[in-house]
Amino acid sequence: MNILAEGIESLKLACSLVLLIPALGVVLMGRRRVWLVPVWIITTTLIAWLRFTGWFDPVASGAAHVAAGIALLGLAAVAWKRDELATDIAATGSVAFLAGWTWIPCVGRELGEIVNNARAQPWAELVPTFFYMLGLFIPLVIIAALEVAWPRFGDIGDNPKIRAVGLGIVALVAGLVALTLFDDLAGELARRSSF
Repeated sequence: MNILAEGIESLKLACSLVLLIPALGVVLMGRRRVWLVPVWIITTTLIAWLRFTGWFDPVASGAAHVAAGIALLGLAAVAWKRDELATDIAATGSVAFLAGWTWIPCVGRELGEIVNNARAQPWAELVPTFFYMLGLFIPLVIIAALEVAWPRFGDIGDNPKIRAVGLGIVALVAGLVALTLFDDLAGELARRSSF
């Protein structure tokens, strides 16, 4: 599983922060980590894979970014107010979509093969893309697993102040997207990365 290892290795690269910072916000959102982490990983995997295949090739436009950022800000506010699984999943899926939309991957050997082959053999590259993302998000998986294995660990994360920090990170990402700065950040982080 070289692709899983490459995903783990990508944790140290600046370009991965575009995905990892919003993921941190999702993890800090609270007691629903066991549901939110899989939603995060599956959504980012699907968006990345769709981009690699060329089936989802979004045009970067200011209007789309503004609308998406405002919608995510609204979802974050509703998630804060309601504190329910459905609103947390909606906020998680939305921020994962936006992060995956703007992410510029640091392409190593294994991910490079996926990107090169995805247009010709899209379905064959879905599972390898998932394993890359699983490696990249292994810290999230460990945190969610700790919550299941050690319930007191989950109690620590249920603090409303920690939830506020998590939703604050999600709102920050939404604000950067709405101001059309998040994709600029993604580009700058990609330029500073090397595999």
